[in-house]
Amino acid sequence: MNVSVDGAFVYFTLPIFGGIPITQTAVSSFVVTALLVIACIRLGKNLQKRPSGTQVLVEKGVSMIYNLTVSAMGEHNAHWAPFMGTLFLSSIFGSLIGMTGFLRSVTADLSCTLTWSLMVTALIWYHNIKNNGFFGWLKGFTEPIVVMTPMNIVSEIAQPVSMAFRHFGNVAGGGVITSIIYTAFSLVSALVLNAIASAGWLMGAALMAAGVGLWLLGSKKKKLIVKILAAVSFVLGLFGLLQAAGILSGVPVLALGVPALLSVYFDVFSGFVQALVFTLLSMVYIAGACPPKQEQ
Repeated sequence: MNVSVDGAFVYFTLPIFGGIPITQTAVSSFVVTALLVIACIRLGKNLQKRPSGTQVLVEKGVSMIYNLTVSAMGEHNAHWAPFMGTLFLSSIFGSLIGMTGFLRSVTADLSCTLTWSLMVTALIWYHNIKNNGFFGWLKGFTEPIVVMTPMNIVSEIAQPVSMAFRHFGNVAGGGVITSIIYTAFSLVSALVLNAIASAGWLMGAALMAAGVGLWLLGSKKKKLIVKILAAVSFVLGLFGLLQAAGILSGVPVLALGVPALLSVYFDVFSGFVQALVFTLLSMVYIAGACPPKQEQ
């Protein structure tokens, strides 16, 4: 995950319209869009009546999106499936692209999620006006009583804001938490290994010997916890010796792999969940503005 607390880095500024900054988020968005377009063109070509394994998976994915759209919005709104699929894929891959290490997660920028939520809100207003007329739409702000008007207006504003901040907060917050935990493990690594190295090579050798002894004991008694302690003791002794020799000087050994493990949750699991939640909320809100014709 590539998230900066200070915000997206500006690569350069286009000297038009007073200056348009090209940020990490803009580049990541372009890359995600280009990859999705290329994938759609590639996977949509040469379709066979007897599909291959790849075609079966693609057709299954498309069917799932259509079924989800129909179940959430109704059969009459099945035509929204391509839009909802695009929104979901842009969100999930916009989060996953941060795992490259050099591109920023698109959804870690509030400007991105806020743009999506405002787009959904604009569609809701458009269809409300289309179905009820402009004055009919305005009338909805004064129902059931005139006193409710300020609350209805606040509700209309809060809807896109809450959608945007929910998605952005979970992804950006995950990046901040990952950075904090990585820093903490780096500090612990430096303190522990420096302490072992300063005690001399005997301390490192003793820890390694203790690790071997604990491993043999754990294997004999079939105790997993003993084996874990043995591995920790041996690794600390080995790294302490390497630290004393200057081989691992400045390397946060105990923090290695921590960002990758946390990224599995924050980028993959949390990113998928937030993409699904954002898409489902969009379905529900738009479906409310697009009822069946007999209900309009």
